[in-house]
Amino acid sequence: MLRHGHAPALLALDLDRFQTVNDSTGIATGDAVLLRVAKRILGAAPPGTIVARISGDEFAVVVPNGASGERVAARLLDLLGRPYAVNGFAVTLSVSIGLAVAPVHGSDADTLLRSANIALHHAEREGKNRWRRFEPLMQERATLRQSLESDLRLALALNKLELRRTMGVEQFEVHYQPQIALESGRLTGFEALVRWRHPTRGLVPPGEFIPLTEEIGLIGLLGAWVIATACRAAMAWPAPTDGPALHVAVNVSPLQLQERRALVGCIAGALAESGLPASRLEIEITESALIGDALETLQAVKALGVRLSLDDFGTGYSSLSQLAQYPFDRLKIDRSFVHDLTMTVDPEDAGTGARRMAMARWMIQAVASLGGGLGLTTVAEGVETEEQAEIVRQAAVTDMQGFLVSKAIPAEGLQQWMADFAMNPWRPRTPIR
Repeated sequence: MLRHGHAPALLALDLDRFQTVNDSTGIATGDAVLLRVAKRILGAAPPGTIVARISGDEFAVVVPNGASGERVAARLLDLLGRPYAVNGFAVTLSVSIGLAVAPVHGSDADTLLRSANIALHHAEREGKNRWRRFEPLMQERATLRQSLESDLRLALALNKLELRRTMGVEQFEVHYQPQIALESGRLTGFEALVRWRHPTRGLVPPGEFIPLTEEIGLIGLLGAWVIATACRAAMAWPAPTDGPALHVAVNVSPLQLQERRALVGCIAGALAESGLPASRLEIEITESALIGDALETLQAVKALGVRLSLDDFGTGYSSLSQLAQYPFDRLKIDRSFVHDLTMTVDPEDAGTGARRMAMARWMIQAVASLGGGLGLTTVAEGVETEEQAEIVRQAAVTDMQGFLVSKAIPAEGLQQWMADFAMNPWRPRTPIR
């Protein structure tokens, strides 16, 4: 590639969500759009540029002068994002682009293409519809991610074997964070939170492995295991002396909601296998899950008799009219609002800090009022101080969870924690005004 002293740039292009064009307009229209895309690429490319369609909706562009690579990438991002009128359809696309420049990012074709693809994948993970130049740190992250993915696949495979053969090879654990009634201080249940204890990495943060599990298509397997494990654990919890039996709440990914039959089947199976009454299981979803067609799935889950909770409420996209359509039993107030109730205000930006605190207080009161009006209970997440607990209680929020009461507890320590809590429970300090 560098035989004649040239230092070209290689751009790897991937059309974002192109499959929806084929699905909505037909393959013939999709092919016609690809021809228009190719013409726009050729029109934006400087003389001497080589353009190739790699596969499907992926293209490679070799720009002879690497110094102009960034300008070409920006031009392609603009041109390819403009509407296409094809076969009576108005089609809008976006593109993700990875840029690598020889020889610093690779002195041969294979290495340069690999660098450009790594930058492309980085652009896609950042949200698509952008271009990114390769950086060595991206290679390190890609290597680490590949290693983590391999370990995750192995852990999930071993976990599946363990379910069948009762082999002691589990790397996944379920920890449980208590939920407390704010008015009485009574323990009402726990949220089940999955943890990955890697044999050499230690505890891998959920923010690292949950998105990866979704991306590689194994979230259904892990999610089903968590639901089954949580149901079995809840059956062993002692019955309270002063209220209903403790519930267990389990988070469900938006991707699991898309597989209605599998999700309903795994929930029904977990309840039947454990013997847990359906009313003691709560399924949590985030607001982002409501963007898709989740209503029928949630109705099918609700028909099993389980409770439904909307997590991180106030940070997503649901409208009040949309919320009323869904069969939720509980709203969970995002921890960011609870944090802002008692945030430390920078003296140089006191006005902004005061507005954030006032907004957080107003938001919590509004959600509590909305929940009360719809007959829903409400939970404040991330409560860490007595002051925060008092504010959310005075706002008529019904429950809380957070480090003020306890962090998430491993299953083997749960019975002892409940015994200790019974001896020394949390109590509200003042009556409701």
